[in-house]
Order: sequence, then structure tokens, then C-alpha cells
Amino acid sequence: MKRSILIISISLGCLLLAGLIYYLFGGVEVKLKGEEEINLTYQKDYEEMGVTVLKFNKELDSTKYQLTSDNNIDNNTLGKYYVRYKVHYFLRDYELARTVNVVDDVAPVIEVSHESVEKDYCSKKMLTNLKYTAIDNYDGDVTEKIEKVEEEDRLILMVSDNNLNQTYKEIPIKYNSKPKDKFTLVGSSTVYVSKGGKYQEQGTSYKDGCGNKVSVNVKTTGSVDTSKVGEYKITYQANNQTLTRKVVVYVPSATNDGGSNTNKVIYLTFDDGPCSYTKKVLNTLAKYNVKATFFVTHQFSSYVSLIKDEYEQGHAIGVHSYTHNWNIYKSVDAYVNDFNKMNNDILKYTGTKSNIFRFPGGSSNTVSKSYAKGVVKAIASKMTSDGYAYFDWDITSGDTSGASRSKIYSNVVNGVKNCSKCIVLMHDIKPNTVNELDNILNTLTSKGYKFGTLSVGSPTVHHKIAN
Repeated sequence: MKRSILIISISLGCLLLAGLIYYLFGGVEVKLKGEEEINLTYQKDYEEMGVTVLKFNKELDSTKYQLTSDNNIDNNTLGKYYVRYKVHYFLRDYELARTVNVVDDVAPVIEVSHESVEKDYCSKKMLTNLKYTAIDNYDGDVTEKIEKVEEEDRLILMVSDNNLNQTYKEIPIKYNSKPKDKFTLVGSSTVYVSKGGKYQEQGTSYKDGCGNKVSVNVKTTGSVDTSKVGEYKITYQANNQTLTRKVVVYVPSATNDGGSNTNKVIYLTFDDGPCSYTKKVLNTLAKYNVKATFFVTHQFSSYVSLIKDEYEQGHAIGVHSYTHNWNIYKSVDAYVNDFNKMNNDILKYTGTKSNIFRFPGGSSNTVSKSYAKGVVKAIASKMTSDGYAYFDWDITSGDTSGASRSKIYSNVVNGVKNCSKCIVLMHDIKPNTVNELDNILNTLTSKGYKFGTLSVGSPTVHHKIAN
């Protein structure tokens, strides 16, 4: 009996001792606060998160244990680092570690000079001078890596650093105002038709503001009765725009059939254009049904297309020069290059190149001596051997010397009395000539003179070459 009691007592004592030991040393759990492995952004400060100590799932006050930690983190160098913790609680030590990866996880920053850009509506050309940079926290300046994607309404700038962090910036695209559509007459706004002749309708052209042809319905009203002298108006309407053309039916000036002037041929020539005055010259020539020869240049680029009008109205086109600059006389090649450039313009507007030309200053000019000795002779030899014909003049209007209208009239009208095949020098860039042309033609046509255009086979007038 006593033995049984002793055994029970010892068993209970052992249980109590075991419970005490478990209470004192057991039920302790040490855990990291936060993740066991974290990423730390390059050059960012590490923020310690610490640990949690639990006793029977109840967090202990930090005063109940001792915590020490150390780390080898270098936030200026990418790589893997460790934070080590040591917890001492009631005669026992607990050790943990946290892995810290110093990484480049920040995308570059794109800076732009404009928050929006402007484009030209027609050409789509960028009008804004956009400047931009891309700076990365680790790689530094990565501007050269920027890729541009241009869409209809936005420009996208994209860039990645060496660690594949990517950023992009959208910049809105705005367009300047849409130009107005252009409704214009084909041919001249004033057309002269001799009584009993035929009026040829040239129509209109409709283009959008960008110069593209647009098919529209054009309502045309008015008519021309060439059997009756008078002025007629043709009206064209399209998309709320209205154009008018004046058609003048006139009786041609009487000619002296059988008179002394019936065999005389006058070759009117106009140099240095086309320019803003050329249309008036064409209208005046059309009024008297006179054809002339235009020796053209590219001096006035806005009016070069008038070569087409000159050609379509039956006038002859010859090369004068592209630039009308005296330095074309510095060599044969310089002259030929300038000549060909102008002839390409003529080809563009007429469909054919010209084989006639006039030297700037005439073949007798002496200015060329300042550029190359004997160059005009060499040019004349080469050009004629290549099948071209050059024309000087035997009558000058004097308009380049500042002659008045009355003097220009006198020079031309009196000058033609003394030649049978007369080449007359005038300039469609001179207002006095342009404004006096009507009086000149009225006189010459009334005297029965005939008019012609120059070609390779025409009678030539050559001055004595001075260089």
C-alpha cells in the first residue's frame, strides 16, 4: 500500500516538474516582422522591421527579452545582403536572418520641353521643336535610348534602363488650322475672243486647303455669243464659293492688206519673268491675238507656274537662266548646269524642254569678263553644237534703262519700221512695259504687222560676242 502511494507521489512530482519546465522554457516562438526576403531600392535607406517574440501565442513585451541585430547592407551597391537577429530569453538564445536584395527597380524619368506639340495640318510636319531627356537613378543619362512612336493624336516617348525598368510619356499632338479649300479659275480671269471666233471654256480647279484635287459639283452659268461684240460673264459656283470670268468679244483692228507692212514679222520677246505682272501681259496679248516668246527665269518662284499659262496660250518658251545671277559665267559647266535647271522647270510645266535661249545680258555682254575670259564664246559654241539656238535682239524697248511709257512706245513702234524680221526686247517684270503694251499692240496691229514666235528655225539676230 505504502509502495503504491510512493509511486503515485513520484509520478505526480514528475508531472509537476515537467509542467514547470515547459512553462519556463516552452511555448516560445520568435518570428521576423515582415517578409523573410525583401527588395531595397538602390540608394534608399533600410528601415528596420525587427522581430516578434511570442509566449504561448501571446506577444511578449520587448523588455522581457534581449534583441541584438547586425547587417552588411550597402545601399549604393546592387546585391544580396543579410540582417541577422539574436534574441535572448530566459537562458536561451534564438537566431534568425532576413535577406535584403539591393535592387534597381526605379524607371528613368523623362523630362520634355513642351507638354504638347503642334503639327502642320497638311504636311504633318512637326512645328514644335520638342526637346527631351531621360535620367535614370542608376544608369544616369539614358536619353539616347529613348524610342519615339508617333500616332495620329499623340507622341509616345519610351525608354528602358539596363535593368529593364521602363517608362513612357505621352505628349498630345495638336494641329494648326485646316486651310480653306481653293476654288480657282483655270486660265485667265479675262479672255479676249475676236468676233466670229470660238470661245474655249477652260473651267475651274477645286483643291482642298492642302492642294489636293477634290471632285465637286460646279454650277456654271452664263454664255458667250461670239457673233456679237460685247462683254460676257461666266459664273462658277461650288461649295458656297463663286468665281467669275469676263469674256470680251471684240472686232480685231483693221489691217492694211497689200500694204508695205504685210510681209513684216515682229517677234516680241519678254525676258526675266514670270512675275506678278505676267498675267496682265498675257491678257493684253490675248486681246490682240498676238503670240510672243518668253525667255523665262526662276527669279520669282511663286509665279514660275505661269510658264504653263504662257505655253497653253500658244506662246513660245525659251531659257533665259534659272538664277539670272552673273556667276553663271564663271565656267561653261556653271552656265550649262543653270540652263538645265531652268529647262527642267519648262519641262515640268509644258511637257517638253526648250531648244532656244537668250544669254543674260545678251551674247555681247562684258560683265562675263569678270568671271571667265572667253566664256561666252565657249558657251555659244557648245550650245549651238548641241542643237540649241540663241537669240539677241535688234530693237530694244529701253525698259531696263528706266525708259518712260512714252519712250518705250516710241522705241518699239519706230524701231520696227527699219527691219523686216524684227526681234524686240522687252521685260514682263517692268511695269512701264506692261502698262504700255496695249497701246503698242493697238498701233502695230492697226498698221498690219504680223507677229511670230521664235524657234530654232527662226531668223536669228546675233550680237558680236565681246567675251
